[in-house]
Amino acid sequence: MTTSKSPHIVYVDDDSALLDLGETYLRKLSSFEVTTCADPEVALDIVRDSDIDCVVSDYDMPAMTGVELLETVREEHGSLPFILFTGKGSEEVASDAISAGVTDYLQKQPSSEQYELLVNRIENSVSEHRATRRAERYETVLEALGYPVYVVDERGRFTYVNDAFADLSGHAVDEILGRGPELVKDDGDVRKAADELGGILSSRGPDTTQFEIEIRTADGEVVPCRDHMGYLPYEGEAFRGSVGILRDISGERARRDELARDEHIIRAAGDPVYSLDSDDRFEYVNDAFVDLVGHDRERVLGSHLSSYLPDADYETYESLRASLGDGAETDRLTFETQLLAADGDGRDRVPMECHLTLLHDDGCEVVGTTGILRDISERLAQEAELSLMRRAIDEASVGITITGPSEDDCPIVYANGAFEDLTGYDAEEVLGENHRVLQGPDTAEEDCERFREAIADEEPCSVELLNYRRDGTPFWNQSEITPVHGDDGSVTNYIGFQREVTERNARQRLLERQNERFSEFTRVVSHDLRTPLTTARGYFDIVAESPGDADAEDLRKLGQSLDRVEELLSDLTALAAQGDAVAEPEPLDFRRVAERAWETVPTADAELRFDRTDGGASRTIAADESRLRQLLENLFENAVVHGGEDVVVTAGRTRSGFFVEDDGEGFPDGTPPHECFEAGVSERRSGGLGLAIVKQIAAAHDWTPAAEYGSNGGARFVFTESTTVARPPAQR
Repeated sequence: MTTSKSPHIVYVDDDSALLDLGETYLRKLSSFEVTTCADPEVALDIVRDSDIDCVVSDYDMPAMTGVELLETVREEHGSLPFILFTGKGSEEVASDAISAGVTDYLQKQPSSEQYELLVNRIENSVSEHRATRRAERYETVLEALGYPVYVVDERGRFTYVNDAFADLSGHAVDEILGRGPELVKDDGDVRKAADELGGILSSRGPDTTQFEIEIRTADGEVVPCRDHMGYLPYEGEAFRGSVGILRDISGERARRDELARDEHIIRAAGDPVYSLDSDDRFEYVNDAFVDLVGHDRERVLGSHLSSYLPDADYETYESLRASLGDGAETDRLTFETQLLAADGDGRDRVPMECHLTLLHDDGCEVVGTTGILRDISERLAQEAELSLMRRAIDEASVGITITGPSEDDCPIVYANGAFEDLTGYDAEEVLGENHRVLQGPDTAEEDCERFREAIADEEPCSVELLNYRRDGTPFWNQSEITPVHGDDGSVTNYIGFQREVTERNARQRLLERQNERFSEFTRVVSHDLRTPLTTARGYFDIVAESPGDADAEDLRKLGQSLDRVEELLSDLTALAAQGDAVAEPEPLDFRRVAERAWETVPTADAELRFDRTDGGASRTIAADESRLRQLLENLFENAVVHGGEDVVVTAGRTRSGFFVEDDGEGFPDGTPPHECFEAGVSERRSGGLGLAIVKQIAAAHDWTPAAEYGSNGGARFVFTESTTVARPPAQR
């Protein structure tokens, strides 16, 4: 590997545009020496012929995939850093790459931030690889008695070996002395030792050297050793020989391999890792930790943990660590903290989750701690967003519920405060219940069926239906449901919205009644009023032609027509005033109101009777007294006018309202009874606008009027009180 400061990178990608883009970013963001190549085979030749520090490769290439290129590099060049930089991100590709020994794995994104991350990963990989190689070449071996020791003369013959050397080689001391190194080494290691000796004997060489060899024992086993070699003092100009100490490095090799695996796992994970001594001073930090705090490694090592934690968080850490003392069930814990990064008064506080473990020596004494940090900024942001959404739902002005369709009967699993205010139910009361808890005797089954069909089809649905509060009060509910889908696309829940529209419906019904009155007004003006006006005009013209010879009958008919016009205008004025809703109805004695109304009507010999069926006429009724009297006056007058001067009129209460019935001639032949309420209807049972006014007064009280034949053949008018709140307007 080159020892130059700037790493030499080979960048491989079969897409020329992406290759140029990547080269541009690498040269802009770093001081790397970059060699680009579109063909993986050519890239292998470059690696073979040059001192390359790192390979960066795409995955999906026609001649050879990035993983296949990686496998070849591993076979030929060992642990040379290799970063897979691909646009095809998948768990399968990542798994194959990791299995092949990839150093790092990044997915392409069209942003400078991703290339900055790539440069960072290259720098880290090259730095770690160089450090490992230097450690392999220059690692110090402790010199201590007890290790195998040998001395050879100027001809390379053993002149001294200790018992440890004899034990290592499996040969007796006498068998070794006088023999050459080929007794315990193969030809390669013999040449290696000679070369090493030549190096320390040169005028510019070191006084000692150390190198790895393999000792071949008498039993044929191979023991990897590190040879610490020095030359014996010269006698004048004569070389006397060399001395060496061997160290069995079998365990060291195994530990080094294990360490390499561990470091690779830590590097691949990308999480900051650290270890502290017993005084909470940093003994080790990985590159990710250095990048996180924004300080040089040299500055971090030896510094105190409290330098990177807020005071309160460090106190919490001390308390938690103390809890892991003697008698604790575990030597590890997880806690959340904030890590202080960079310098200055405004140091960034990075929320982290720390997985801490105590470190013990061979005597099980605690000698420090090690920890892995995970940045939880995104998780906390998501939790904050979820919390905000939850508060928004909790505090929304409309009723909101959530149901679980995967459970039996689609129960309610959440209800907000507005739902409680709307329905009178506490959330705890409805949790686990179906929305049927809001239904009552007058809830339309077809509306409920629409919801069931929408849920079966996993579709949203909006229905206006009659619901009932906890105290039994009915109200009109604009209810909507919308399915909520999980990551796999299946419906996990339904969210429901409830808005009370009772007042809106009442306003719409009032508007409809006003429109009906306007239509009736227009019809009367265009038809019934035109007729007497036309008649009056005709007789006026006759009289005007011969004023002196005016016929009395013509003048009478002219006056009669004008009287009719005056009557219709009076009725129209009354009709216009009767459609407004009753604001504050009060309980009234129905019989008393009826008697007062009878007293104000010219009844001649007619008779008013009261029916005692269903509780009698004395039962109270909620109404506006003035308007109820006017309704009854119109009905009584209609009965006398069309039933005769001796007609018998019966009034009484029903279970759900009241009625007025006469024993007259009933309704005209061929005319359905219900048409008598229409303004402007001629003939029998019209009498101008009296019954139209009756209809408007009933509507203002939310009563339903009906006309039918009485028990004695006369006319019977029945009024039914509403048992619910204002219904939605009719669909047109």
